[in-house]
Amino acid sequence: MPQRLVVTGASGYIGARLVERAQRRGCEVVALGSQPGGANVTAIAWRLGEPPRLTAFVGATAVVHLAHDWASDRLNGTGPGNANLAGAEILARAAREAGVPRFIFASTTSARPEALNAYGKIKFALEERLKALPRHDGRVFCARIGLVYGGRERAQYALMAKLTSLPLLPMIGLDREVQPIHVDEVCDGLLALALDPPAGRQTVVLASPAPVTFGNWLRTLRRARHGRRLLLVPVPIGFALKACDWSKAIPFVPTVERERVLGLAGAAPMPSAEDLAALGLTLRDPADALMDCRPARRRLIAECRAMLRYVAGMRLRSPGAIIRLARVTRRDPAFRRALPWLALHWPGLMRLIEPIRPSMQHGLSRRLHLAAMVVESLPAEPMQPGLGTLAKELFLEAVALPFRLVLGRVYS
Repeated sequence: MPQRLVVTGASGYIGARLVERAQRRGCEVVALGSQPGGANVTAIAWRLGEPPRLTAFVGATAVVHLAHDWASDRLNGTGPGNANLAGAEILARAAREAGVPRFIFASTTSARPEALNAYGKIKFALEERLKALPRHDGRVFCARIGLVYGGRERAQYALMAKLTSLPLLPMIGLDREVQPIHVDEVCDGLLALALDPPAGRQTVVLASPAPVTFGNWLRTLRRARHGRRLLLVPVPIGFALKACDWSKAIPFVPTVERERVLGLAGAAPMPSAEDLAALGLTLRDPADALMDCRPARRRLIAECRAMLRYVAGMRLRSPGAIIRLARVTRRDPAFRRALPWLALHWPGLMRLIEPIRPSMQHGLSRRLHLAAMVVESLPAEPMQPGLGTLAKELFLEAVALPFRLVLGRVYS
C-alpha cells in the first residue's frame, strides 16, 4: 500500500512542490487546510489553532507541518496570542494520539532564542515545545530550512527575483551569510524525514553547507536569470526599519515588513553537511540549478537563435537546430553572461564582439563554434557566393576590425 502523508500549508510555496514530489513517489497526500491548485489530493478543512479531525490521520505515515500564520507574528509577536505557538502543539498532540509515527516540523535556520524577529523566536520556541511533548522520542523531527529558491516564483523567492530584475538595487544585510537551497532539495529532505528518517537526528539543517553573503547571492540570482551584473548599494539597518514604518503611513506605497528586514539582519549560518549526508542529499550549485528557471530558458532560446542566424544567415529555418544548440550550451559557464540585447535582434552585430583569433577558451568564440557545428549538420543546398557577396563581407570585416580588437578581448 502507498504511504500516506498529511501536509499542512500544502498550497504554499514549499507545500505545493512537496505534494507534487510526494505523489511522484507514489504517496497518498492529505492536505490539511487549503488544497493546492491543480493537485489531485484529499483536502480536509482546518485552520491553524483548531483541533484537526482525527479522520485526517487514519493510515498516515507522517504529518508534515508547513503552515505558518505570518499575520499572527506581526500582530502578536512572541506573545501567547500567537496562533503558531498553540496551533503546532495542538496538531502534534492530535497526531500522536492518532498513532501517527512521525511529525515533521518545518523550522528555519533563523530559529534562535536571540533571533531579531518574531519568526525566528517563534520557530525556536515551537521546536522546544514539540520536543518536550510526552512520548516524543523518535516521533518529532525539526527541519531547519535555509534560503529557499527555484521552482515557481512565489513567496520570498518571487520577491528576490523581482528585485534582481533591476540593474541597481539598494539593499540591507549584504554582508550577512545565507545558505541557499533549491525547493526540490528541501522537499526531498522533508520526504526523507517523513518516510525513512536517519537515526539519532531529531533536528536537521536543510541548507547549503557553503554559506555565501547575501550580496553575492543576489548577484548570482541576477546573472543566472538575466546574464547581467547587479550593482548593490548598502542600506543601513536603522534606515531600513524607519522606511518600514514610513511605508505604512504613506498611501499607495507597498508596505515593507519589519519582520523580513530583521530576519535578514539576524541571519547566521548553521552547519548542515552531516545532516545532508545522513539524508542522502547532494545539493546542486545554485548557479547551475537556476539555469532551469523560466527567464534563463527564454534567454537561452533567444541567444541560440541569434547565434545560429549569425553563423548561417537567414537560411536557417530549423527549430530543431535551436533546441540542439540549447542543449549543448545550457551548462556552458559562458552562458551566464548574456549577449548584448541588440545582438538578439540584429545578430550581425556579433561581428563587432567576435574575437580576432578564435579560441575554445573564449566563451563567445566557443559558443559560435558549437553553432557552426550544428549548422553544418543540417541538410542544405550548396551555395556559391558571388563577387558582390565577397565584397560586402570584406567591407564589413574592415569596419568591424577596430571593434573586434577591443571588444573581442573584453567580451569573453
